[in-house]
Amino acid sequence: MSEPFATGRCLCGAVTFSIRGQPIGTGQCHCKDCQRASGTGHMSLAFFKREDVEIKGDTRGFAVAADSGNINTRHFCPTCGGRIYGENSARPGFVGISAGAVDDNAWFKPQRVVYLKSKPAWDVTATDIPNFAKMPPPPK
Repeated sequence: MSEPFATGRCLCGAVTFSIRGQPIGTGQCHCKDCQRASGTGHMSLAFFKREDVEIKGDTRGFAVAADSGNINTRHFCPTCGGRIYGENSARPGFVGISAGAVDDNAWFKPQRVVYLKSKPAWDVTATDIPNFAKMPPPPK
């Protein structure tokens, strides 16, 4: 097998992951759920095909309905609580990896910002990329 594109883990190391493919997209989300889950003003995510991501270790999931009605499930380590990835019912077959959980995330650059309407005034975000007040429709 070739070298993975990226590897990562939770805070305690009980859950690890390896990613074979390049991200299909990246972004920052300022919705209140992402703020609460991250403990800060936004969550930085890189999206990959589920088949390109190998997770080792047990995770727990917490599912909530987004304002769109889609179900967003965040997966985290049950020991340390470190968030690893998320899945959304609107995009089956894809996972959103938390950029902070990636060992070497120097490649990460957000391509878009969503839920700008919920962004705290103190949070800094890129203005030279597309910014959306809410979640835009998925690309066709």
